[in-house]
Amino acid sequence: MQEQNSPFNKLHVEEVTPAKRTLLDELNLPPKVSSFIRDNAKTLQAVFVAGVVLIVSWNFYSYYTEKQRNDSAALLAHAMQEKDTVVRRIALDKVGKEYPGSGAALWSRITLAHELVDKKDYARAREEIASIKGDLSKSNPLYPLIMFDLGQVYEMNGDFDDALKQYTSLREIPGFVILGYLGEVRVYEQKNDAVKVKETLEQLKTQSDLQPSVREWVEAKLAVK
Repeated sequence: MQEQNSPFNKLHVEEVTPAKRTLLDELNLPPKVSSFIRDNAKTLQAVFVAGVVLIVSWNFYSYYTEKQRNDSAALLAHAMQEKDTVVRRIALDKVGKEYPGSGAALWSRITLAHELVDKKDYARAREEIASIKGDLSKSNPLYPLIMFDLGQVYEMNGDFDDALKQYTSLREIPGFVILGYLGEVRVYEQKNDAVKVKETLEQLKTQSDLQPSVREWVEAKLAVK
């Protein structure tokens, strides 16, 4: 009897054997945290799985886009090396069809448009460059360059009013102001509009970023007007 009443007896004490211990027990987390994890185990597992899937998907997407970029660039480089005009044109067109939306596809379209200009096929070149311009956002660094290309094609084809629209818009873009004014001067000269030529040259002369050589050219032009 005395042995049963001994204070050293573990009455009503639940023994936690190693087999019963869980990861939470091993982590020694605060009781409230352990309780929260047990109560929301399924939700936490779902979030964990979703996170893993998201990470794996992102890594796969990054790998895929990088591969597409490299493959399209390689195909573009191969196309540009073709000596035969017809073969090169087919190869460039292939880049656009196989990798639409890529930077390589954009450059292949620009190259094809420039080849049309070299062939003096201004109608098709104008159509292609206008299409490229329509696909670009105004924040794209290539946008003003394509606008300049389009103005030149209009100018070479004798569509002077359309060319003026491009050049006038171009001089509203920082870094392309001088190009816009110079384009306007050329068009007004071809239209034999001496008044507008002088007016545009006067405006061009006021530009602070005008290079000395261009300023001399402007002053020489104004001296004979």
